[in-house]
Amino acid sequence: MQTKVAPKSGGSRVVLMLIVMVVAMGGGIFVALKLLGSDSSKTDVGDLEALASVQAQWRAVDACRIQYNHWPRSHHRQMHRRTVFITPCGASGIAPSSGKVKLPESWAHDALAFEAERSSVTDDWSILVNSEAVPFPVLLAGLSELAPIVVREAPGAMAQMRADEAEGNAKYEEGLRQREQQRQQNQNSYPSR
Repeated sequence: MQTKVAPKSGGSRVVLMLIVMVVAMGGGIFVALKLLGSDSSKTDVGDLEALASVQAQWRAVDACRIQYNHWPRSHHRQMHRRTVFITPCGASGIAPSSGKVKLPESWAHDALAFEAERSSVTDDWSILVNSEAVPFPVLLAGLSELAPIVVREAPGAMAQMRADEAEGNAKYEEGLRQREQQRQQNQNSYPSR
């Protein structure tokens, strides 16, 4: 008489968990490569003589990143086609807070897409553009019109961003205070023994 030994279900769960982990890690590596590779097609044109006027104007901007139309998905580009994002120096995190400069209704450079960055306010800007997607005449015309708008509107946009952050932090702190107060009230509502 032979007895059959049933396989342990714990072993199959371990194998399944390992497979899930490998797939997840592979997906993470793929996403990281896509994100890292997305900048590889961008060219720094910040030192071109034709953009010297833009560089000169943007030196006065108290920020380290300026982005326009940089969204990888078209629905985000449509949503933000009248917005320039300006990020202060020293901002950190995956999605740091940015000031938003609204472009005028007459803005006609929707084909423009770029990302300008620098390490500090004393540095020149690296202006990164996908030269395969944005023709240089489009870049030059768009940046020439955009530069004075950014210089004029950036201080107000950054002040609004800081005010919004302060308000958000105050609401968060008030929420913490109220939860602690409620916790104390709940705890004190019980009779003592």
